[in-house]
Amino acid sequence: MKSFLLGQGVYSFIDGTSTCPPSHLESVVVSSSYVNPAYLTWKQQDHLIMSAILSSLSVEVLHLVVDCNTSHYIRRMLETALASPSNSRIMQLHGSFKELRQHDDSASTYLQKAKALFDELAATSRPISLAEFNLYVFWGLRSEFKDLVTSLSTKADPISYTDLHSSLLTHKFLHKATLQPTITAPLLPTPTQQPAAFFVQNHSGFNTA
Repeated sequence: MKSFLLGQGVYSFIDGTSTCPPSHLESVVVSSSYVNPAYLTWKQQDHLIMSAILSSLSVEVLHLVVDCNTSHYIRRMLETALASPSNSRIMQLHGSFKELRQHDDSASTYLQKAKALFDELAATSRPISLAEFNLYVFWGLRSEFKDLVTSLSTKADPISYTDLHSSLLTHKFLHKATLQPTITAPLLPTPTQQPAAFFVQNHSGFNTA
């Protein structure tokens, strides 16, 4: 997420160097105020950043920042909550990982949930290895992926997140392809078979009354 925000040139909103302009400005013509256009632009950009951050958080930490009104405030709340994690928090994350199941989720959604837990554990300075991440993901996949899991489990090195995601999508595509109904062409008369005889042979069950 940090790399994305830096690439978009908006990380200053997160670190607090870009501060919110005043909401109103005083008019020099009449003794009244008007809405500051810079304020509206700033708030719009900050809400887009907040939306991106919130969509990347897991359910377990979302409640910590639901009341935050700026992206900078979200960062501060997360740092406070996760910088010095308790043992109970770490145990909770491990428990969530062990209970994670795909159920009706798509392969992409399921893997994103697993990645969110993986990143949260890394943020607590108690990360799990990539091999452990692979095992947690394999355990929670639906049975249709058992052949893929068997194949990937035999590899000497753990598979990266990107390669795992690609493998799951490819397997899902191939699995759907094998379930497509086969359309059988109607039986046509052979050159030696008279059309009338073919009709009687293939429609003898019809009620001709």
